[in-house]
Amino acid sequence: MSSSEEDSSTNNLDLDSLKPVYNLIELGLEEYEDNELVLDTVHDLMQFFKKQSNSLEKSECVLFLKAQLMAFEITNKNVESQRQNYRYNYNASLLLCKPVFLKLCGISDHVLLAIQKHLQENGLTEKTHGNTGCIPKLKSKVHLDSSITFLVKCFLEQYGNINRLPSPMRHKNESEPFIYLPTGNTYTSVQRIFL
Repeated sequence: MSSSEEDSSTNNLDLDSLKPVYNLIELGLEEYEDNELVLDTVHDLMQFFKKQSNSLEKSECVLFLKAQLMAFEITNKNVESQRQNYRYNYNASLLLCKPVFLKLCGISDHVLLAIQKHLQENGLTEKTHGNTGCIPKLKSKVHLDSSITFLVKCFLEQYGNINRLPSPMRHKNESEPFIYLPTGNTYTSVQRIFL
């Protein structure tokens, strides 16, 4: 192997091993010291959650988060309490605060609370959207038959031939002049005439 090949292979290794610079303040980690252990941990966590979120569909990601929440759940000795507490961590050895967990997952507190609520009410099942199975309102309001559309088309062509105003502008090319309708006409007035 020549020295130029060795240099290019070491350059490739150096580029692959470079870690991005993380701003702890932007991540909400201003109380942590900016040292190599913290930055390495942040990098590992970011890579882990980025790989999970990029490789999973949205519904799979929600199930993944639910499974994590089940592992993070703290059982209360007090049975009367309905509120669930969670101890967020990474690899069962590194405790995380909730804001860090949210940043790493790329979700908001509102989304996490909705996932937690669904987990408590329905367990580890897939969450379906409330509009699933509903017919869109726009499609349910109007159904046009081909015979009606043909009548409307014929009426509009005839109405345009009777009430048209040619464009006052000259046309340099050989295209036909633009045809306008009187400005006093509105969609509603034309519809009334049609009816």
